[in-house]
Amino acid sequence: MKVDIQNLQSIAKINKDKIMECADLVLKAMGESKAELSLVLVNDMYIRNLNWKYRRKDSATDVLAFPMRDSRRLSGVILGDVVISVETAAKEAKKRKKDLQGELDLYFVHGILHLLGYDDEKPRARKKMKDKEKELLQLVIARSEATKQSL
Repeated sequence: MKVDIQNLQSIAKINKDKIMECADLVLKAMGESKAELSLVLVNDMYIRNLNWKYRRKDSATDVLAFPMRDSRRLSGVILGDVVISVETAAKEAKKRKKDLQGELDLYFVHGILHLLGYDDEKPRARKKMKDKEKELLQLVIARSEATKQSL
């Protein structure tokens, strides 16, 4: 597994070890332990520009995914790129009374699932994606709790 992390924002300090741990757990659980992807951490203005350029939506969003595979049936080491707005994550975490890392994990898992072919446009596909998201986040949370207890 290889994750190239680019931190292009200055809103919050990022724990790259936690991001790598999340990626490792999720990719192994999805049978993609040899996968490569990039994660770009940005502010709202940056992701808004990308959202306009690629989706014609003139607003900031939480996460964008740019898959390199055409469908879930295709294989290949390089999955694609996930772009997360840390600014949006910080706002949402505060609103939901969650920690920032938990919000970033949610967005990262969501983005990885998009890279693997999951879709959230139609209700049935959205439910399937949300169920998988919850399952994977439970793995991440369990690992995080186990790490805390061993310290």
